[in-house]
Amino acid sequence: MNGRYLLVVVAVLLFAVSALGSDGFTGSWHAEIGLSPQEAAPFSAFQSTLDVGLGLSFLEIASVSDFLFDGWLWQEFDLTVDLGPLQFLGQMLFEPQSGSFIYAQGMLSVQFPPVIITIYGAAVGETLLQPANYGWVFDIYGEIFGGVLTFESATFMGADLSEITFTASTTQVTSLAKKTFLTDPTIDLPPIGFSGQEVTFTATAFCCIELMSVTTFNKIGFESQELELSFVQLFGLPLSITLDFIYTLQTKSYVFTPTIESDYGCLSIYTNLLGDGTGTITGVDVYGIAFSCTFAGATLTSVSNLNTTDYVITTPEFGFYVEELAEADAEGYLYYPQEYWEIVSLVVDVPPIGCGFSFMVDTFFSTSTGLLFDWAQSTMGVTLALGTSVSMSSTITVDTTGFTEWTLSFEVSF
Repeated sequence: MNGRYLLVVVAVLLFAVSALGSDGFTGSWHAEIGLSPQEAAPFSAFQSTLDVGLGLSFLEIASVSDFLFDGWLWQEFDLTVDLGPLQFLGQMLFEPQSGSFIYAQGMLSVQFPPVIITIYGAAVGETLLQPANYGWVFDIYGEIFGGVLTFESATFMGADLSEITFTASTTQVTSLAKKTFLTDPTIDLPPIGFSGQEVTFTATAFCCIELMSVTTFNKIGFESQELELSFVQLFGLPLSITLDFIYTLQTKSYVFTPTIESDYGCLSIYTNLLGDGTGTITGVDVYGIAFSCTFAGATLTSVSNLNTTDYVITTPEFGFYVEELAEADAEGYLYYPQEYWEIVSLVVDVPPIGCGFSFMVDTFFSTSTGLLFDWAQSTMGVTLALGTSVSMSSTITVDTTGFTEWTLSFEVSF
């Protein structure tokens, strides 16, 4: 699909909404500029996102445009229809430089409480390496006893709900370079047929025990069985324990994750159970610790990676978790340099009348600097919100080489 077809799509969508009568425009514009004083080219980063929507009370059409130094990066169109029990969400993604079609997704949902039936459809465009492809997912979700028991069955026909990520070719490291959507239509090849099944049960008992069962089938039969048992506020104490059991035809594994929670924060301990291969547990491997505390408008967060060989710390956009390196790469997560073993973050909010003021400082510690406390980098910033429509922020970054970056950003909502 070239640029002429893209313009036709935009014109048709806008005409359809204007013909029905619009409730008005809504949207936002976010822009960020990065300056590197030590580089020969002082402007080191730029990114901007323009999100404009036009809608009725039951229908909304939105355009999301992303820009980087390299130019117009992504163009996305969204369509949302809400007719009470009948809902539809559609998304289309284009590559603006060539005008080529990349991806389309549609989700049609019919609600008959406590049952929800959803049909997912998705298609990807043709590339130099892959042909065009498409697929469907038929999903049934139900609740019993007000959500105490839930059931979900997803039938895969050339697609599943494991998410699909598109990555733009750019020299700038930014989360805008990746676009992730729910429905993946590349798990099988046409013609469309049965590709698999996933059945999920969840249950809650005594307000402190949570059970989740996920059974997965592929074309030829059983693939895996996962059981997750969580004890929340165990014995009335601020202690939670999660046990994961994963079984396949050839292997089985266990994951044990205890967390300690309090009124002011949460202490999470990232662990794996060690075994001798015969089902006997021989020990516990602790590879990360995270702590978060909020008090009097200030939030202190500490994340420690105790195994920088196999694990990394993901950025806040991807959870601020200690994640296995192979898993982070497979999922397309952004993470800090692997040698960073500790991150301490402080955010202070001061909300005067009519605007909001916040200050943040992130300090990073590395295994390779040799400096006091293994300090590697600090980023300090301030954000000022002028009402609810305009906000501005500025951050500076200092590392072992000195003052390395100054970032200016603003966001306007309307």
